Amino acid sequence: MQIENTKITRWIDVLSKSKDSAKNKKLIDYLTKLASKPKRQRISVNLYKLDMLANANDHVIVPGKVLGTGEIKKSINITAVDFSSSALEKLKGSKSKIVDISEIKGGVRIIV
Repeated sequence: MQIENTKITRWIDVLSKSKDSAKNKKLIDYLTKLASKPKRQRISVNLYKLDMLANANDHVIVPGKVLGTGEIKKSINITAVDFSSSALEKLKGSKSKIVDISEIKGGVRIIV
């Protein structure tokens, strides 16, 4: 299995080296599977879905690309493989914080 996406590869590396790596095994396996898929089959999540599923100040992980369709009305902390330019603008407008995977410490919501 060949992994193309360097950000997902880095996520796998960070999670593997964390003190909770045993707890993260399922997530690591899932990310490895996701990363090996062709780009057109990878996950994409629109902002309106994040707005529906996340609560204010939640830590959210999207193991794919965040797209800018819809609005986000609350401030969240988000980590994703990639962001569209419109999603970045709208997230900054909602005062959401884009964080690195290594900065997240437990209590996350994974949205696919």
